[in-house]
Amino acid sequence: MRKELFWDRNMADVSAEIMIERAINFGGFDFIDEVQKKYGMERFIQTLKHNRNLGKKVVNYWCLKLSIDRRETRTFQDKRIWEPFK
Repeated sequence: MRKELFWDRNMADVSAEIMIERAINFGGFDFIDEVQKKYGMERFIQTLKHNRNLGKKVVNYWCLKLSIDRRETRTFQDKRIWEPFK
């Protein structure tokens, strides 16, 4: 586990969703592998699809890697008030 990614939380209170979210957004491939082994690929994909706190670049990458239509993810469904790029 990469404790530096959870500097703002008590480690005892970190949920699986938060762990997967931080791994997707900021973790390296070794941490991604650790999270996928610990929680399973199904939960990883569920978090990827339903979490709105994920960056567009990483969601796009994992959608390409896992053959998921990015329009199915909450990140690409949410309308934002202002977007500097599309």
